[in-house]
Amino acid sequence: MTPAIQWAVQPGDGSVVRDVLAKARDLGAVLGGRVLLNGRRAELDDPVEPGDRVDLLPPDQPAGASVVQILAHRDGILFAHKPAGLPTEPTPRGPDSLVSGIIECLNGGRVHAATRLDVAVSGVVLCTLGRDAARRVQHWRDQGQLHRTYVAILPGPIPATGTWDWPLGKLRDRAGRNRVSPHAQRTRPARTKFEVKATVQGGPDGSVATIVELNPATGRMHQLRAHAALAKAPIFGDRTYGGARQVVDNDGRVHLLDRVALHARRIVLPASSAEAPIPEALLSLWRTFGGKDGDWNW
Repeated sequence: MTPAIQWAVQPGDGSVVRDVLAKARDLGAVLGGRVLLNGRRAELDDPVEPGDRVDLLPPDQPAGASVVQILAHRDGILFAHKPAGLPTEPTPRGPDSLVSGIIECLNGGRVHAATRLDVAVSGVVLCTLGRDAARRVQHWRDQGQLHRTYVAILPGPIPATGTWDWPLGKLRDRAGRNRVSPHAQRTRPARTKFEVKATVQGGPDGSVATIVELNPATGRMHQLRAHAALAKAPIFGDRTYGGARQVVDNDGRVHLLDRVALHARRIVLPASSAEAPIPEALLSLWRTFGGKDGDWNW
C-alpha cells in the first residue's frame, strides 16, 4: 500500500486531522481518497499529536489485501504476517483488516483470528478456516501447546532473564482509551517470561536499549505492553503505557516513533509453526541506538 501522502505530525501542524490535510494542501499536495491515522481509517475531526502519522490513500487503492502476507496454510490453519497499522479484524473505523485481506486473498470463505495483535504491533497471527480447525487450535490452547514468541525493544537496563506476573484487569484511562492495570477492579492472573538478547548504549545521553524476547504464558489484553511498563521499561513507541514517542541518535537527529516496537516473531503448534521476519522499522530503530542487524539472529 503506497500512500499518496505520508505526513509525520510535528508541533504546530494542528490539533485534528483536518489541520494536517490543510497544511499539506498549502504545500501543493493534491487531496482525495481515504485518510489513515497511524494506519487506521480516520475522520477529519480525529485528534492528532506530534509523532502521529497521517496517510492519504489514492481513491482507488485498497488498504487490506495488498499488505497481507500468508506465511503458511495447511489443513484449515493459516499463519499470516500482520503489519503494524492494520487491525487484526474489522473495526467501527472501517472494514480494512488482516482478516478481510486474507478473505480477499482466498477469494472468500470464513476466516477466524485465533490470535490477535494490537493495531500498532506487527507479526504472526494464527487464523482458522472452519470449525474443525478452530476446535483443534482451541484444544492445543487448552493443553498449553500453543506457544508464542515476541521480541521488543525496551529501555534498559533490565535483568537478563525473569518472569513478570502482575495480575491485570481492564479499565479506561482519562482519555477514554481501553488499557489494563493491576489496579483495576477485577483482575486475572497474567504471566510473561522475558530474556534479554542484546543490549546497546547509545544516543547523546548514553541511554541503554535492549532487545528482549517475551513469552506469554497467558493471553491478557495488552499483557506484554503493560508488564513491560510495570517493570519500568515501557516498550519504545507505546504511548498508551508511557513508552518514548521519539528517540535521538548519536548525531542529534530526532526520530519519531509511529508504532509500538513489539513484534510477534513466532507461533508454534504441535503440527505446524511459522515465523515473521523482523520488520525494517524495528531494525532501523535498533540501528539508531548503534545496534547491529546481527543482534537479532538467535
